[in-house]
Amino acid sequence: MRTLLRLFTIVALACAPAFAPSAAFAAGGPQVLVVTTGNEAQDVADYAVERLQMEARRWNFTLIEGTPEDLTDLGGIDVVMFLNTGPDLLDGAQQASLQTFVEGGGGFVGTNSAAASAADWAFYQEMLGATAVLPPGDPEAKEPVSFNAGSRITEGLDEDLEVTERWYRFDPAPVAPDSIILAQLGSGDPVAWNSEAYNVFYASPGGEGGTWGDRDFLQLIRQGIWWAAGEEGALVQNSDDAAPPWPYTWTFVLFVVAVAGGGSIAVWRLDKAESAKEAEAGGAPPVAAGV
Repeated sequence: MRTLLRLFTIVALACAPAFAPSAAFAAGGPQVLVVTTGNEAQDVADYAVERLQMEARRWNFTLIEGTPEDLTDLGGIDVVMFLNTGPDLLDGAQQASLQTFVEGGGGFVGTNSAAASAADWAFYQEMLGATAVLPPGDPEAKEPVSFNAGSRITEGLDEDLEVTERWYRFDPAPVAPDSIILAQLGSGDPVAWNSEAYNVFYASPGGEGGTWGDRDFLQLIRQGIWWAAGEEGALVQNSDDAAPPWPYTWTFVLFVVAVAGGGSIAVWRLDKAESAKEAEAGGAPPVAAGV
């Protein structure tokens, strides 16, 4: 048993680097303050934040969960995200702080009901470039969402996204040149766009949990966050969080085998020496008398 415990310790120490947390996550990338206050479905909001935390670890940005009160001090924040937020969200001081932040180049990302979170605030409608028509429709059967090429936000999204959603309609709707339409329904109604005047990105999907489980939608959101943060470089996956390539995998396996093999020999020799000392200290075992 003692030998097995020692051998297990050696192997665990050899494997420890593979399970260390990613330093890139601690180092950062864009700092994103996400607010879900007033959402109509807490289970959807919780699931969305959980998925975004996974995206943050993998794609090198930091997600900070907050409330409207946190908007009064946005120092160190690169992007404010309203994730399915409810109506009448902000008081006067919070509105003033968010407006100063956006006008100063800060990023804003909204999903689903965030379009209606400040219906009486003129600047909010201006930065979104559209006004939501309330109430939204009931969840409909899956509808295809087609993406428009030519934007870093939609890069790599070549196939239609199909999701069941409570689609918001807009009047006025976003139009060029103030807004760049990134995605639309088959009817032509826009469902995702970004502002030309501000670092603002909005996506109408996100009200249903299944949407947050769709890889294409998550790609759209993370690329929207990266764009809103003003990042010029390509969005690159953290190598520490991704599966290592084949050569590295086999090199690591051989390393563990070598360490475990060398350790087992050392443990065997140590146990042999200890057994000899115990036998010497205790004396030779008695010999049974002959019959």
